[in-house]
Amino acid sequence: MTAVSGGDGLNCGALESRLREFDRAVVLLYPGRSFRLIVVGGGALVLLGCLTRATADLDALEVPATLIDLAARYDISHRVAAYLDHFALNLEDRLVQLGIGTTAVICYAASLEDVVAAKLCSGRDTDEADVRRPEVLAQLDWARLDVVATEVEGSLMSEQRRSQFLYNLRRFTEEYRP
Repeated sequence: MTAVSGGDGLNCGALESRLREFDRAVVLLYPGRSFRLIVVGGGALVLLGCLTRATADLDALEVPATLIDLAARYDISHRVAAYLDHFALNLEDRLVQLGIGTTAVICYAASLEDVVAAKLCSGRDTDEADVRRPEVLAQLDWARLDVVATEVEGSLMSEQRRSQFLYNLRRFTEEYRP
C-alpha cells in the first residue's frame, strides 16, 4: 500500500484520486465494512466545484477512529475536529454526497454555506480570501447561509468566538450580499 504525500496543491481530480486510493486501502484492510467521511474546508469547496484554486490539504470533520492512522498516511487530516463548534449543529441536514466511485468509504462534503460559515469563524487570511472568491460568491445561497449562520452562532463555545464570527459575518454580508 502506497501512501500519498502532499505537493504544490490538490485540484479536484487529485482530491478525488486521493479519496479513491484511501478507499481502496480501506477495502483491503476492512473487507465488508463501510465508513463515512465528511470533507470540509478548501477541499470541500474544490470537490463541490465552488473553488477553482488547488488546496494544500484535505480536512475531514468526521474520521472514524478506526481509520485515523490510515487517513493520516493519505494526508487526510482530522485536526479540524478541534473546531467542531465552527460548524452548524444541523450540518448533517445539508451534507452533499460525493459521487466519486468509492465503495467502503462513503464521502460527503459539507455544503457550501456550512463551509463559508466555518471559514468566517476562523479569521484566517486564506479562509477570508476563499469566501470572497467570485466562484464561491456566484454559487452561495444567501438564504441558506442565514440559516447556517444562526445555527453556527448557537454552536460556538466561547463569547470571543461568537463575537468574532458575527463581526466577520456582518462585514462579509455588507460587502457581498446582493
